[in-house]
Order: sequence, then structure tokens, then C-alpha cells
Amino acid sequence: MLDAMSFHPTSERLGIIGFGAIGARLARFFASAEHGPRTSAILVRDRQLSNARAVAPEATVCTNFEEFLEASPSVVAECASANTLATLGPLLLKAGCDVVPLSLGAFADERHQLRLYDAAASGPGRLEIPAGALGSIGFLAGAREHELEKVTVTVAYPTKRWKSMGALRFIDLDQVLESTAFLEASAREVARLFPGHLNVVTGAALAGLGLDRTHVILVADPTIPQAWFQIDAISGSGPITIRVDGRNATVDEDPIDHTSFSVIRLLKRRCASVAI
Repeated sequence: MLDAMSFHPTSERLGIIGFGAIGARLARFFASAEHGPRTSAILVRDRQLSNARAVAPEATVCTNFEEFLEASPSVVAECASANTLATLGPLLLKAGCDVVPLSLGAFADERHQLRLYDAAASGPGRLEIPAGALGSIGFLAGAREHELEKVTVTVAYPTKRWKSMGALRFIDLDQVLESTAFLEASAREVARLFPGHLNVVTGAALAGLGLDRTHVILVADPTIPQAWFQIDAISGSGPITIRVDGRNATVDEDPIDHTSFSVIRLLKRRCASVAI
């Protein structure tokens, strides 16, 4: 049976910024992967040095951005924070690195968004927005080419997770007994209200109508073990509905599988001779 993607020898050199759950998962995957880019550099905090070096012993593991750039990554996965993306993203693009950003909350600030877009336009590096937790944003990007009129993103989390994300400002979560919508706003406003969370909303907005024209509904549900996300859109080609459900796992377990593997797929696709 033929593989879904075929690969040729590649000179792609991967840089990873951040060594949290996603950054570490990417490093572990490509350390043993038969195909895909070779990890050339990982930018970490001091306390993460030994762990990162153990995972990727052949890579430059450092805490200094200049040393990271000296390893000459051709593509950089940003897995750190919105502030990191806003600060280092333009520098990476100017240095010729393609940037795969995961901290999409940086785009909620119009100044940061403009700075990143301007840097990408000037190049030589470019921004490649991953699908993240949605798994795919290609439908929205395609619909934008033909009369995309309306996009609504619904995000549901267990009430326990909303508590850790700061939703108590909007609703008494202890009183929520069933699925309850507690906030409706634009994607930009949601990204500002929940910094560091809900990157899925920003990704959908960037693919479709933009942060100010994308409508978001936030739902708290005490009966579900993991998040689910749904996109409803109207375009000239017809209605679109995309829904992604989380695994049946406890609330405290890692919920980021779709995000990690969407980035892995994007990075492997760059090295593919037959890309899907």
C-alpha cells in the first residue's frame, strides 16, 4: 500500500521556540521520524535545557535567540507565547525563516498583526498558519475565494477548564448544570479576553473573514470531558459545517493532540514529493 505522502531527501532545518507540551512533542516526534525536517535548534528556558538536550541531542539547544539563529533553521515552529511571536516573529521572517505560529493570540493586537504581516510581505521568510485544534481550515480559506459571507465559531469546554481560563468574569460556573452559551463576541475580542487560549478561534478567523468579522460563541458544559469546536459558514459554494470533538478523556488530561499533529503534518508536507 502506498503512503499518503511520498518524501524526498530534504535540507529542511526545523527550529522550535518553546519547550512546553507542544514544543516537546514536536521535538520528540522529529527526533525519531523517518521523514520530515531535521531539528537544528530549540530555544528554551534555562530550566528546560537538560530535558531538551536529552530529546534532541544533535540540535542546538539554547536560551539565546542569536545562537538559535546561528543554527540556520529554515522553518521555525513558534510554540511559546503571543509575546514571543510578536517580538521574535518579525526578526525570524527578516532572517529568512518561514514561521509556523501557534500562539495566534498575538494577532488579536492589531499592531502586532500589522507588524507580522508587514514582515512577512517584506520577507524573505513567510508565515504559515497551521490548522491547529480544528484539524483543517482549508474549507474556510477556499470559501473566501467565492462569496464567503458569514462565519460563526462555537467553542465548548467543560466548566472546570473554563474556570482555569478566567471565564468566571462572565458566568458563575458552579451554577451551570447544562450546556450554556455565556459569551458572544468577535474573534478579536475573544482573543483579547482569553489571551493564551482559544487559538482555534483566531486560526479560523485568519483563514476566513478576519478577526473582526468572525462571530464567536463560547459555551460552558459540565457534562463533557473535553472541548469541541464547530464552524458554521455561508459562502457562494454553499453552507459549511465543520466540527471537531475532543477525545473521551478526563478534563485534566492533555487536550492538544489535533494541534500538535496539524503542525507535524504541515512540516512533513514541506518535505513531501507528493503533498496532500
